[in-house]
Amino acid sequence: MTAHAESMYIAGAPTQLNRRFPRNPLKRNSHPNDAAQARRFSELMQAEIDDLEELIAVAQLRWENRLDAGWGASRTPEPVLRLREKLREVQRLQDALQARFGVD
Repeated sequence: MTAHAESMYIAGAPTQLNRRFPRNPLKRNSHPNDAAQARRFSELMQAEIDDLEELIAVAQLRWENRLDAGWGASRTPEPVLRLREKLREVQRLQDALQARFGVD
């Protein structure tokens, strides 16, 4: 006697889904491991935010000192603008993580 498996797929038959689509993003349950990983990632992002804020402060001070010395453009330097943009992006990611997992 040979065993054979029949396919559970029937052509043209509708598939029953166990959940509704689309999922309500406010009612997502997360696995404890995902929440732990999110907390760790949030810590890393906070360290990145702290570093970026420090770099921006140093760059801003150097720029202001050049202006006070009478040289340099009055327009904010491109590196400062790029650092500010990166800071906004990391903060946006951290906010999204907070909204999804409720991590601090």
